[in-house]
Amino acid sequence: MAKPHPPASYGATVRLRAPEPEIEAPLESMDADPVVRRRPMESRSDPTVLYLHPDGKYELKRFALAQGPKVKVHDLLMEAVEEWATRRGLQGPFRVPSERQRKQ
Repeated sequence: MAKPHPPASYGATVRLRAPEPEIEAPLESMDADPVVRRRPMESRSDPTVLYLHPDGKYELKRFALAQGPKVKVHDLLMEAVEEWATRRGLQGPFRVPSERQRKQ
């Protein structure tokens, strides 16, 4: 199955955010390692790479979309890992909790 090509022009439907200003380090700290800015969840989690067959990933995306606009493939994969771990008696946690409450 061939992937559909994007339209030639997105028109006014795409809005780009202004680039965030870079924070310059003080001169006295130039010898130290550069400051790496990460999102809080990234600093508390251990990134893991998962290689999926493109057809399977496409099906996950379709399933997530059918569940609603707030459902993400990442959440489906996390649910699957948590369910698998529970069946095998592994103690979590596997999901890093978000610092802010999710809007409903």
